[in-house]
Amino acid sequence: MKHRYLPTAALLITAVFALASMGFQCSSPNITSGKLYYQQYQSNKSEEKLNKALEAFEKEVKEKPNSAEGWYWLGIIQGEKKQYMALQESWKKAREFGKTTDIDQNSYYFWGQAFNHGANTLKKAQVKKDEALYKEAADAFQAAVLLEPDSSARYNAYVYQAYALMGSGKANEAMKPLETQIKKNPTADAYSALGQLNNSKAAELKREGKEAESKAKYNENITLLNEAVTKFPESAELNNELLNAYIAADRVTEAVTKFKQYADNNAQDASAQYAAGTALLQVSQFEDATKYLTNATNLDPKNSSAFYNLTVAYLRWGIAVRDANQGDESNAKAEEYKGIVKKGLPSLEALLKLQPEVAGNWDLAGKFYATIGMTKEAADAFTKAGALRNK
Repeated sequence: MKHRYLPTAALLITAVFALASMGFQCSSPNITSGKLYYQQYQSNKSEEKLNKALEAFEKEVKEKPNSAEGWYWLGIIQGEKKQYMALQESWKKAREFGKTTDIDQNSYYFWGQAFNHGANTLKKAQVKKDEALYKEAADAFQAAVLLEPDSSARYNAYVYQAYALMGSGKANEAMKPLETQIKKNPTADAYSALGQLNNSKAAELKREGKEAESKAKYNENITLLNEAVTKFPESAELNNELLNAYIAADRVTEAVTKFKQYADNNAQDASAQYAAGTALLQVSQFEDATKYLTNATNLDPKNSSAFYNLTVAYLRWGIAVRDANQGDESNAKAEEYKGIVKKGLPSLEALLKLQPEVAGNWDLAGKFYATIGMTKEAADAFTKAGALRNK
């Protein structure tokens, strides 16, 4: 089956930062000099000027801990330096001491900056599998949801925060933002991520020998995901998590029957065809799996998951035939399994065209080519996968 789904956070077009409060009159020397340095930074983007502004405002709040203006401007500089959690804390202080109007005017701007920084960093983390980058992304999204909770919900920020937390090894902290997203603005991505967390928790309980608790957790998750699929029937990822829960709960036959029946009654529903094909792939009914997955790719030519699983179905089908014929060295038998695998070439090519920058797709290509004796193509594919991971 295809690797875990991670949604891509879309970048925002952010508002322009308002400078209505840039006046210098009646300010302390620290604030006056800090604003001057910041104005110079805006003119030439000099990091030196930005650092001097930071020093001035830090000095202001150290000398005058109740300075609302000092805390406000310190937050501005921290935001420019992408220190978004520090910005949030400084503005929290500024609000405590009566500074609200300017913060309200500029909050959306820095929320957008934090969101975009989180989105860019999460994308890098997903490619490099870098825990430190995941943590940086999680911090940026945490600042974003604190700055603008409702805007964050509209743009799925709580979901991205949850995935960043999972990537940084803090899966236990990911539940809360997902529950907040579902409460404020239910989305398929939020339910899918919550389903993924629940499946992981159930698997953990099983590893600990707590079979009854594990099964109960899987069944609870199946109920949740069935409700979610009713709300978002078009979501392939939700169906995928639901399928994972059925399989883990030893309810495979029920899952296959459910997904096949739904697909047969909804022949023009790409998601239904995908879910049925993926269910059949899980139980090694490869020939039937290829039929439903082919339908899915025809109905939705941009569904990379369907092309991935279709390629896997042909590959595993061919390998199963090869293994069943071990001991029979006839050319006919050798060509039989290779012929089955080669039927997956069009889906593999479509997958690589759709997602040429995903390392896992090139890993699959390497295994695929190696299986049918295309050794040079296999080596090139594995090299490509490694290069993408090292970007």
